[in-house]
Amino acid sequence: MTSPPDMRLARPDDAPAIEAFLSRHAATSMFLRGNLAAWGIGNTTQPHATTFHIVPAEGPIRGVFGRTNSGMVLCQCPDDPPAIAAYARAFVQQRPTGLTGDAAQIDALIQALGLKDADFSMSHLEPLFHLNLAALPAGPDHVRPPRPEESDLLAGWFSDYLADTGLGSGSAIAEPADRAAAAVKPSSTVRLLDGPKGPVAMAALNAVAGDAVQVGGVFVPAPLRGRGLGRRVTRALLAEARNAGAAQAVLFANNDAAARAYQAIGFSQIGWYRIAFLRAEQ
Repeated sequence: MTSPPDMRLARPDDAPAIEAFLSRHAATSMFLRGNLAAWGIGNTTQPHATTFHIVPAEGPIRGVFGRTNSGMVLCQCPDDPPAIAAYARAFVQQRPTGLTGDAAQIDALIQALGLKDADFSMSHLEPLFHLNLAALPAGPDHVRPPRPEESDLLAGWFSDYLADTGLGSGSAIAEPADRAAAAVKPSSTVRLLDGPKGPVAMAALNAVAGDAVQVGGVFVPAPLRGRGLGRRVTRALLAEARNAGAAQAVLFANNDAAARAYQAIGFSQIGWYRIAFLRAEQ
């Protein structure tokens, strides 16, 4: 008989120790940290709230696994590969909607789950970038929150963004209209860069934890590309975040043009990140 793995379901009082461990691996833990900060442990209703398992069951944490209420599996277990396989065998009884995290760890988790390329609607290996915000270059641009009357514009932008990035086929991704409705709420981190005739680019913070932010949703409409607007909206968004107390930023680049834009404002590649979504079961 196989003995149970040396891990356990996290309790609410584990939150400080989990955050302390994840903060030591900040660049590849932003979704885990952001979900923990926003929703805590034990929330069973919010889609991004996360059920955490920790390794080992007792003693200093050396691995954290998470599964969101929407079915995304998250992983931060850099020094204990057997624990990744043990988590897959013991705690992933239901098919995930997707997996995301450090590329090597997520690849090990995919292998342990027995998933094949044909199981995925999208599986991207993307360069992971980091920037100390003290080194963010100055610039003249400022961003602003979207206005309620811009919801239709944003729905179209989100639709194009999801198609451009390949995320549109992910079952855990919100519909463009839902994303637009969320973007105009006061709590939204979506920001717009204006041109002479209205918005010309969009960016957002898709995770915030401690002194770190993670940039996501950078979008420039196709007719306006090639003018440096992606770089400008990202720089201005990060300037706002820095003014609010953030000290470092991470992001991953979906294509070479995006990577060049991020490098132009000081980002450096520090690793690889995987974003994968499974096909809906028939």
